[in-house]
Amino acid sequence: MFRAYCASCQGADWKGHGPAAQAPEKQPSDLTWLTRQSGGKFQAMRVTRSIRDGALAVNGPKDMPVWGLTLSSVSLDNPKIVDQRVSNLVGSIESMQVK
Repeated sequence: MFRAYCASCQGADWKGHGPAAQAPEKQPSDLTWLTRQSGGKFQAMRVTRSIRDGALAVNGPKDMPVWGLTLSSVSLDNPKIVDQRVSNLVGSIESMQVK
């Protein structure tokens, strides 16, 4: 999921240096530092909202695609599958946090 939807901007290292990172007005954030930026607590709901709605919370300006719509379209509009895919992405991001 990360490779298909995120890596073009985030890069393989999750640090915002992917091949398409220069396309948005603002370079994507380093996703490995989200926990440190939030006082040592991973903000799973904030990340979930950002993935679903393209919110400003994780990845700067609204240049970040709204993945909730995309995930719905490739999940046969099945909300449970969309929820699982978003949860998988959030779990992957959480697992990459700098300790």
